[in-house]
Amino acid sequence: MMRLLEVVVRYSPYVGGVENSVYHLATRLARRGHEVRVVCADEPAGAPPEVEGVAVVRLPWRFKIGNTNLAFGLWEALRQEKPDVIHTHIPTAFFSDLAASLAEALDVPLVLTYHNDMVGEGLKGLLAEVYNRGRLPAVLERCSRVVVTNPLYPRESPWLDPDDPKLVCIPWGVEAERFLPPPQEPPAPPPLVIGFLSLLDVHHRYKGLDVLLEALALLPEARLRVGGKGEDLEYYRRLAKDFGVEERVEFLGFVPDAELNAFYGSCHVFALPSTDSRQEGFGLVLLEAMACGRPVVTTPIVGVAGDVEPRGVGLVVPTDEPIELAAALQNLRDLPEMGRRARELVEERYTWERVTDDYEALFESLTGSNSK
Repeated sequence: MMRLLEVVVRYSPYVGGVENSVYHLATRLARRGHEVRVVCADEPAGAPPEVEGVAVVRLPWRFKIGNTNLAFGLWEALRQEKPDVIHTHIPTAFFSDLAASLAEALDVPLVLTYHNDMVGEGLKGLLAEVYNRGRLPAVLERCSRVVVTNPLYPRESPWLDPDDPKLVCIPWGVEAERFLPPPQEPPAPPPLVIGFLSLLDVHHRYKGLDVLLEALALLPEARLRVGGKGEDLEYYRRLAKDFGVEERVEFLGFVPDAELNAFYGSCHVFALPSTDSRQEGFGLVLLEAMACGRPVVTTPIVGVAGDVEPRGVGLVVPTDEPIELAAALQNLRDLPEMGRRARELVEERYTWERVTDDYEALFESLTGSNSK
C-alpha cells in the first residue's frame, strides 16, 4: 500500500479535462487499497471533504491568475502531508511549484503529468512566459518522472526535451463500462449529424469550433450538435450566423454526465479539430465518442490521433483547414464499421483500468513498493 498525494488546482465535482482525469485515477488507486489524498482549491465552494474513498483538502481562494486559483494556506496544508509519492500537474502554476518544494523537503519522488504548455495572450501570455523561463525548469529538474499523454507532445513543446530519460508516455482513458454504443443507431445520413463538445470559453477556443462552423458552411446537408456552455456561447452563435449555418447548428448548453451517452449516440460522427498543439493536452472527448461507437475526425495534435487512421476509426486533417475538414466529414464511409472499430480500440488501449495499471507501476517503481 502506498500513500499518494495529488496536488491539483481543482478536483471533482469540478468538471474539466485535468480534473476528470485526476478523479478517475485517484478513485481507482484508492479502490486498490492505496491511501490517496488530494490538496486543491475549494471550487466549487463547499464540495465534500471525501469523494469515493479519496480524502480531499479544499483550500479557500479569492483570485485566479489565468486558470489557476490562488489558494490560501497551500504550503501550510502541504506541510501536513507525509506521502510516499507526490503527483502534480501542469499547465497550472504555483500548485506544482509547491508540490516540488514539498517533494524536496521530504525527499520523496515527484511525478509531474505535463498535460500541455502554459500559454496565453496579453498579460496572461506574459506571465506564462515569465513562469516558463523562470520557475518551470526548476520544477522539471526536481521531477523523478515527467508523464506526457501524447507521445508527440515533447517535440512540440519548447520546454520539454524529447530525449529526456525521465519522460514517460501514459495516455488518459475513458470509462468504457459507462460510455457505450446506443441500443439503436440514428438513421443513416444524409443529413450527416456531427457532434462537438467542449467548454465554450476563451481558454478553449483552441478546440476548433470556429473551424468546424466554417467547414459546416461547405456541407449544405450536414447538421451540427454543440454541447457545452461558457462566456463564448454568444460569440459562436454570431459566428454560425456569419457563416450562414445558424439553422443547422443546435447549441445544447451543458450536457450532464447522465446525458452524455445519448448525446454521442445522437451523432453519426464526432469532430475535434483542435488548432493549438501547445494547448491541446489529449482530447478526452474523442475517447468518449469512440467508446460510444462513433467515428472521429480530428487533427494531428490530439493525443489519440496516431491511432485514428491506422486503426480505421476516422480521419485526421491539418489544423485550421476548414476545406479539408469538410472534405473529411463528407468522405467518411461505412460509419457503422468504423464505429465498431473505434469501440474495439478503446477497449484494447484506452480504459481507465489500463491507465491505472501504468500509473500504479510507475509509482511503485519509484517508491520500491509492490502492491501485487
